Amino acid sequence: MKTLPSASALLLLLGLACTGCQSTGDTSSVAADLNSTNPAVAVQAQRVQELEGQVKQQEAVIDAEKSKLEAMRQQLEGAKQTLEGVKKEVRATP
Repeated sequence: MKTLPSASALLLLLGLACTGCQSTGDTSSVAADLNSTNPAVAVQAQRVQELEGQVKQQEAVIDAEKSKLEAMRQQLEGAKQTLEGVKKEVRATP
């Protein structure tokens, strides 16, 4: 696959920009990077911001699913206890 020199340069710039974009949890620096005069930094900052939003959404989904799972476990435990009670009742009835 033939790559144009300008595309190679852009990929190199993006790669270099990525090496300096390690997550520090500081959203204000990402916000500042969105307004960077360097297009590679601005593009990568936008990607970081999008991914942070997706991670937050996924964490919310996971938390909701954990709550549903816990409720189902409690229902299961209750159903098992009811089953044991019914079985004891059946055995006690002549």
